[in-house]
Formats: sequence, structure tokens, C-alpha cells
Amino acid sequence: MTTATTSAPARSEQGAERRAAILTATVRLLVRDGLAAVTHRAVARETGVPLAATTYYFASKDELVDEALAILVEDEITRVAERATALGDDISSPSRSAAAVAEVLFPDAEAAGGLLAKFEVYLEAARRPGLRATAAHWQAEFNRLAETALQLAGASDPKRLAPLLVAAVDGMLVHRLSEGIDDLEVQHLRDQLEQLFELVINAG
Repeated sequence: MTTATTSAPARSEQGAERRAAILTATVRLLVRDGLAAVTHRAVARETGVPLAATTYYFASKDELVDEALAILVEDEITRVAERATALGDDISSPSRSAAAVAEVLFPDAEAAGGLLAKFEVYLEAARRPGLRATAAHWQAEFNRLAETALQLAGASDPKRLAPLLVAAVDGMLVHRLSEGIDDLEVQHLRDQLEQLFELVINAG
């Protein structure tokens, strides 16, 4: 086997690793600084690679953003699913459900950054049809979490009420996040979520 044939797989592996590193850096930018901060130059700086590397692996900013958002969505869905599973069935009342959902959504400031990115995806999907499947996937997973929480809390029609609860929670989160992540009062959020759960359950 020649040197040329043995070096080709190595180059391919290195290329895959560099591409993955660029996407990881893009996800960090999305969570930390928002969609508007993502440029080829900013991503190259965040990754620690030459600018030419980002344009070599990603023909356009849209391609880079779309792939990074897909990774962010899957990571966020996995995080929420794991934390929700860990809660078990200890959400058998509106107050416990509210506390559990707040804990799932806001375990730390980084998670809040993920929620900010989610809302940016929703807004951007209104302008870019290519992002709509990603936004719908994210929304479907949160609907599933809400349906489980409502079922355990004793709601009469969890499947019908879950999308209403998710929409209401999203609106609440947008209001709270607009006041700044650093000033976010989780206990106040939990109190509001508890009231919201009670309203939704009673509406069923």
C-alpha cells in the first residue's frame, strides 16, 4: 500500500474533525450571542481556524447556520428529554408540574441561551422555509413534554391541551427573557407556571 493511499483516509478524517469543530463553534455562538452574530469570520475566530476553512467546508452562511441549528435542536431535545425522564412521575399536581418544567427549562444560564436560540429559530423560520422543519421538530418535542406533564398532573385531555400550554409557556418565557437572563427569577417563573398549569388543567 502506497503512502498516497494511506494518507487519503487520514486527510478525510482530519477534514471531518475540522468540519465538526466549526459546527461546534457555531453552536456556541448561536447560544451565547444569537443568530445575528454568526458570520464566517466570527466562526473562524471562535474555532481558531483560518477564514478560508469555514468557506471551504460551508459554501454559504445559511448552510453553516442550518446545520448548526439542527445540532443545537437535537442537543436541546436530548437535554430536555433526559431531565424530564429523570423526574419520573413526581409531577402529579400543578405545583409539582410547574416546578418540574421550570427545572427542565432553566437548569442554568446556558439552557436559557438555548431557549433564546429556539425563539430565534421560530422567527427566522417565518422568513426561511428551510428552517421550518427544524422549528416544527423542536416544537413537537416540547409538546410531548407538556403532554406528559399534563397527563401526570391529571388533565382530562393532555393531547389537546399540550400545544396550548407550550404556546403559553413560550410567551411567558419571551417576556421573562426580555428582562435579561441575569435577572431571571426562577422562583417567580415557577409561580407563574403553576398558575398557568392550573388554568390549562381547569380549562380541560
